[in-house]
Amino acid sequence: MTLTEKAAKMNAEILDMLRNKPVESTLVERWKLIDEASKRYAHLPQPLRLGYGLTYILGNCSLPVKEYDILLGRFDDHVPTPEEEEFVFDFHRRGGQKICVEAGHITLDWAKIFAVGLDGYLTQAKEAYSRCLAGGEHGSMLLFYQGYILMVEALINYIKRYAQAAREAGLYDAAEAAESVAGPAPTTFYGAMMLVMLLQTVYYIYAGDMNPTLTLGRLDDLLVDLYEADIAAGRLDRESAAAIIDDFNAKTNLILGRGEHQMSGGSERDTGWWRNNSYDDPTYVVIGGYSARHPGRVNPLTELFAERINPRYENPVYVFRHTPAGARNERAWEHIVRHARDNASIIIYNDDTVIPALVRAGIAPEDAIEYTMHGCNWVDVPAKYWINGIAGGSVAVFLAHTLYDMLDNEHPKPRDFSSIDEIYEAVGNRFRESVRGAFNHLRNFVRSPEQVPEYISMTQLFTEGVLERGHTAPYAVKYPSCYTLVRHIGTAADIMAAIEDIVFVKKTATMRKLLSAALSDWQHAPDLLAQALAAPKYGTDSDAADKHAVRLMELFTDIAAEEALEPDGSRLFYSLPVTIADMWHVGEGAALPATPDGRRAGAPVSENLSPTPGYARSVTALLRSVAKLPLDRICSGALNLRLSTGSVRGDEGAERLKILADTYFELGGMQLQLSVTDTEVLRDAQEHPEKYPDLMVRITGYSALFVDMCRAAQNEIIRRDELG
Repeated sequence: MTLTEKAAKMNAEILDMLRNKPVESTLVERWKLIDEASKRYAHLPQPLRLGYGLTYILGNCSLPVKEYDILLGRFDDHVPTPEEEEFVFDFHRRGGQKICVEAGHITLDWAKIFAVGLDGYLTQAKEAYSRCLAGGEHGSMLLFYQGYILMVEALINYIKRYAQAAREAGLYDAAEAAESVAGPAPTTFYGAMMLVMLLQTVYYIYAGDMNPTLTLGRLDDLLVDLYEADIAAGRLDRESAAAIIDDFNAKTNLILGRGEHQMSGGSERDTGWWRNNSYDDPTYVVIGGYSARHPGRVNPLTELFAERINPRYENPVYVFRHTPAGARNERAWEHIVRHARDNASIIIYNDDTVIPALVRAGIAPEDAIEYTMHGCNWVDVPAKYWINGIAGGSVAVFLAHTLYDMLDNEHPKPRDFSSIDEIYEAVGNRFRESVRGAFNHLRNFVRSPEQVPEYISMTQLFTEGVLERGHTAPYAVKYPSCYTLVRHIGTAADIMAAIEDIVFVKKTATMRKLLSAALSDWQHAPDLLAQALAAPKYGTDSDAADKHAVRLMELFTDIAAEEALEPDGSRLFYSLPVTIADMWHVGEGAALPATPDGRRAGAPVSENLSPTPGYARSVTALLRSVAKLPLDRICSGALNLRLSTGSVRGDEGAERLKILADTYFELGGMQLQLSVTDTEVLRDAQEHPEKYPDLMVRITGYSALFVDMCRAAQNEIIRRDELG
């Protein structure tokens, strides 16, 4: 078979798997290996427990291959027998594993991995261990380096085992590619992609705890030199490279089960964590954007990765870093727009807002330009940062707690304010108090590394500073960080706009009367409810509402920036403002009383950067509202945009969508993720799921098959505005 024919067979396997894989399919072998390793090494300190444990697991796991595999990286995943089902249930009942620790949500140091290979890490670790011995060190640091060495050796041996399994199966090219990176740095594009596939398989299946979502780096930027060298030497042609990428794209779906956890976890069509620890994990790949390695260069590999995206897959999630025309591969951008229109798992970020936001947060420009994203829409500085905490929260919730005395959630009471400025001052003070407490806790953590015992993980193998400084990542990295949440800005802006309009401009009600009416869930106040609903709304390009979204975001980010600094202006940690909300808008809203914007008690607040559903009347007005925000202060966040299929159909529709996105980013927009589905189709899919096996919808930072979601989750997707 040619590589193209092999990739076609792999594609058919994955499409069948995503739509027909039994919900009950379980990583039985994983749990058995972990159980045995936990029993064998439970008595050892954590670095040795993990080092010997992973050695045992990777030395005994099965190494499946199929005749059409281009890349290696399979594992046991099957419907358990009754005896196996009983074992897995008992394993989790007993408290599960004591070996695997990876929580993921990070990017490894792929640049160094490709530069020095696993042998380079092993040599560096052994040298550090020898220095410790020579210097009279003892105890935890020696254990740390011993665990490190054991884990790297386990990875090398796993790759060698897999290469031998491929050779025995007659997959000689795959065996050679794997052998070439079983220690040494990759010297070919094929070898580099093989190394990525094998490392991510270990990370998800054998080293991961629960939901260890991983980012595989800026593969176009990191691998273009190998790709072009292979092309020039005749070792590779574009068609073969495309087949390798096709196989890679397909295999990133192997880790998945059925369903997704954000909204529909636990439904009858949901695999769940206890069967598969990574059952809905989004695997991110970042392409495009400004490059310090190849400044001003149009990267042909960006185009090839973009071209080969398969809209029918859930993984990988491709993050395209948008730059203006003239600073990007234009054909790659055209591919991204067309695939996004087809509901591919694509997220688009604007380099011209994210990079300045990171620099504003204190990240050095040469590091900010390397940014990546990981699930679900969290920013990172590859290999140089570690998230040590989360601060902030929902702007809408902070505002509601400012307007109401919420000490007793059963009986909230309205507070009185004499001006809009007074409300801003009060909500700012509440936010300041919250982040100050979180930041002080983080300061104490960063100042006291002795409070955390040395521990090792696969992530830490590939994090800059760990080997060099001989310490765990939370203290060894250049940027110990905190995500500062500034989310649900739409509902918050609507609340302020309604108060200003009703109380201070039209003066049709006092503050106390308006808040009391809201607290009664608008019972016996239909006129006030009508005024609240008619007040200016964020997402309609209304300056009267949008100015409050801008002011709130500026207020909260200014406070966070002030509180993150030490008295002398230095930083112990880095506050990275983000607007990520995942699907928390549902739960946050459920705990709130009605609010002055006309929102009813318990109703969801606005999600991510979106306006409240039902108010947006046009996509251009919505995008203009969002683009007014000071998004060069925000390091990551999501804007879910659902468009009607008719509005972007055909070549003209694709060009219209491209212009729309370009204009939004030129205006200062930060992020965009699309669903192109008609409400009538979604409703029909609820009733006739057999007609829509391929219907993909955006959740938040990843996509899922609509028919695998529970009805409540489907209704939440339907609730999003469909815009033309």
